[in-house]
Amino acid sequence: MAMFYNNIGIIYREEKKYFEALDFYEKSLAIDNKHLPADHPNLGTSYNNVGIVHYCLDHYDLALDHYNRSLKIRLKSLPAQHPDISMTYENMGLVVIPQLLGAGAVQLTEICGY
Repeated sequence: MAMFYNNIGIIYREEKKYFEALDFYEKSLAIDNKHLPADHPNLGTSYNNVGIVHYCLDHYDLALDHYNRSLKIRLKSLPAQHPDISMTYENMGLVVIPQLLGAGAVQLTEICGY
């Protein structure tokens, strides 16, 4: 059921219906938290997806919190060179770098298509 909710969240996110996406991602995360071990890779994915939606909603502190949770799980459960780990670092950078560098970083992320 968690995967079903996650997939619906993806559809809503792609349609830029972020509040609906967040609702389904949070349902998926709640099921994963209840039924999976604390370091299961699916939990890392669920936290990352919630973080992405918070980022899209300009909830940067919440996005970073969820990315940190995702990273902690992924570092424990995946090989060091796994692409999901680098994706999580990239997502974290998209939150932190504009805050550190200001308008120049925002322009850079727009040029890069983020």
